[in-house]
Amino acid sequence: MRAWHLQNRVLFLAVAPLIVAVLLLSLHFTNARIQDLEQALRDRGQAIATRVAGAADEWMLPAQRKKLNKLVQATLQETNVQTVTITDMNGNVLAAAGASHEKSKAPAIADPMRYKFLAPIFYAETAPPHSSLSFSSPSVAAVDQKKQAGWVSVVLSRAALQTEQNKIMFQSLFIVLFGLVVTVVFALRQARKVTLPVLLLTQAVERIKNGDLDYRVGMQSSGELGQLETGINAMAATLQEAREREKKRTEDALFLEKVRAQVTLESIGDGVITTDASGRIAYMNPVAEQFTEWKNDEARGRPLSEVFQIFDETSARLEEYPIHYCLKEGRVIRHDSHHLLMSHDGGKVEVQDSAAPIRDRDGTILGAVVVFHDVTEIQGMARRMAFLASHDPLTGLLNRREFETRLQQVLEKVGGANGEHALLYLDLDQFKIVNDTCGHIAGDELLKQLAHHLQKEIRTSDVLARLGGDEFGVILEDCSIHKAEQIADLLRQSVKDFRFAWANRSFEIGVSIGLVPITHDSGGLTDVLSAADSACYIAKDHGRNRIHIYQPDDRALARRRGEMQWVHRLQEGLENNSFDLYCQAIVPLRDGAVPSGRFYEILVRIQDEDLILPTAFIPAAERYHLMPSIDRWVIRTVFSMLEKYQAQAIANGVVDKALFAINLSGQSLGDEKFLEFVLQQFSQRRVNPDTLCFEITETAAIANVTRARDFISRLKAMGCRFALDDFGSGLSSFGYLKTLSVDYLKIAGGFIESIGDDPVDLAMVDAINQIGHVMGLLTIAESVENTLTLNKLRETGVDYVQGRGIDTPKPLHQVLALPEQEWDSVRAQANAM
Repeated sequence: MRAWHLQNRVLFLAVAPLIVAVLLLSLHFTNARIQDLEQALRDRGQAIATRVAGAADEWMLPAQRKKLNKLVQATLQETNVQTVTITDMNGNVLAAAGASHEKSKAPAIADPMRYKFLAPIFYAETAPPHSSLSFSSPSVAAVDQKKQAGWVSVVLSRAALQTEQNKIMFQSLFIVLFGLVVTVVFALRQARKVTLPVLLLTQAVERIKNGDLDYRVGMQSSGELGQLETGINAMAATLQEAREREKKRTEDALFLEKVRAQVTLESIGDGVITTDASGRIAYMNPVAEQFTEWKNDEARGRPLSEVFQIFDETSARLEEYPIHYCLKEGRVIRHDSHHLLMSHDGGKVEVQDSAAPIRDRDGTILGAVVVFHDVTEIQGMARRMAFLASHDPLTGLLNRREFETRLQQVLEKVGGANGEHALLYLDLDQFKIVNDTCGHIAGDELLKQLAHHLQKEIRTSDVLARLGGDEFGVILEDCSIHKAEQIADLLRQSVKDFRFAWANRSFEIGVSIGLVPITHDSGGLTDVLSAADSACYIAKDHGRNRIHIYQPDDRALARRRGEMQWVHRLQEGLENNSFDLYCQAIVPLRDGAVPSGRFYEILVRIQDEDLILPTAFIPAAERYHLMPSIDRWVIRTVFSMLEKYQAQAIANGVVDKALFAINLSGQSLGDEKFLEFVLQQFSQRRVNPDTLCFEITETAAIANVTRARDFISRLKAMGCRFALDDFGSGLSSFGYLKTLSVDYLKIAGGFIESIGDDPVDLAMVDAINQIGHVMGLLTIAESVENTLTLNKLRETGVDYVQGRGIDTPKPLHQVLALPEQEWDSVRAQANAM
């Protein structure tokens, strides 16, 4: 835009905002009209599906199929209707019409040219007066209930809608273009009138700039432009006078500048040599004398090539300096590369040089000037930087960047041939012990020694690189998988036999190796490296100090990829807040036997098309240490919701001390900062500690006994309660009950599920229950699914029960909104089983 003429700038400033406004308004109205059309089509499609569903509820019996077919055929005659399908609840097609129909009751199809709409078909039936299968209170009379009998699927074509949308777009585009053309034509005419005087002034300034100081601007304007015309004419007259004065001043200054140039040449750090028109030296400054070891008087009159001798660094061949390009053709010579300058006494200096012709006032070439400076130190640094760009500074091996470049070359080579190559991915075992025991200096020394050791074990054609940390990579070109496995095992055994000595101590390490064959089916660089990393991970996961060969159908690799996908989803869930909280009632079995207030366990789910249960993602979260982050999210969210709930209850004068149990993972319990986080939440949120119970798994408590004891004692002092979850699965748990001050004992669901037909499980449950009662603990049975299990637990004397047979998990926000009567109905349901 800087290079535009004034007229173009004025035109742009006038038209651009208008164009933007017109385009935005047109886009807005066009988009609104298109959305209205699409919404109308959707509303019509859903209305047709609902209407057909309402008409079909009386004709679902086999005897009425002809009426169903007539209904379907009649619906098909409506505008834009492509297919109409009626199915039962099993997906069987009862009636269908149209070009094609589907037997699936999936909610939507992926065809952009049509919409699919579904509507359920209900019919009324009379329920029996009493059902023993219901957990609710029995009714006293039969009632009419509606039951879903099937689905209606209607597919509408978007073709007509698309045509109408295109028509709207074309109309809008035509209006916009027409308006813009009219606007531009009008603006162009006005811009010419505004800018013409300015253009005349510009031409005058250009002529004055070119030395035509006799030129004067015609006085044609008034106002500011008239003042500018007067000023330009005055300026031209002043410049004409000043030019004469400057001429004399310049002549005086030339002599002074000559003296200054002489002093400058004597002082600068670059070597300067001037020659006459024949290429013979006329002058050398002191730096040039120092580099060439020629005195100015000795060198004067000698050919430049005799004094300024340069060599090619690679070939060590003497080169003739191309001074003739300056002298004959008047060209400037600039060498971006460097040369070796040989001095009079045989010394060599790396220099970078340039040369330019010296001209008189008429442009005649009088000679040339050669300028050069010492770049020995700079070139040394450049070579060092070039080395570091492709090598690891610690070990001297290739770095990851260069390794990936070499690997990409191998992949490109194998793409057009049938050669066999292989990639090894090495990850040291027990390297952290050296770092933690002796410090990072010892770790660095180990890596340097091991890199040198590995380099001796591979073939000269193989490429060894340090990929980062304690990881190395090896590219084996023209190597079969069998040979690659032999080399990998040689490296593994070599590392195992290697002993690292530091501070009178000796360390033995190992290495886990992932081996990936490189063929034309291997994929790209990322695919090969990912496969190698995964194979190395499996080798380490299977016991370390071993080799794992990548196979496309490897189940272990597939499991790891699945876990990695879960890791990505969990991280996104934490960032996007896409988790959800549910809760399930924990119900007392006997009135008055134990505290009988509302008691819920809080459960976490992932929001998706279907709610995802913890059993699907907890293993990956535990393996990749995401459980502390998930636990923190749960606690922050629960505290926030309970703060609002309890404040509302106090405002309404309601005393509700519902107890909510929050599960804690072993990783959170082992986190030394987790207790501080929980205490911080209590300080930030006004939540009654008496309403919270923390569930700690038996195995987590045993693994972190000291930290678990401290965690429990700090929070119990505030009023919180604790439950030992999944009790009975750890085998050694009875001894720890004496040291863990918990309030509840949750018996592992694995025992509960089969106590109805397994006397051993029943005996285990009875023993756990009795020991809990002796220690003053309340017992909770998990996974109660049926009446038989409930009766056995009632006979055993368990205090609380929990499971889908008692209560189905519900969203936490719904439970907080439930009145007390809903809790009473859940208890009554358990007592009625």
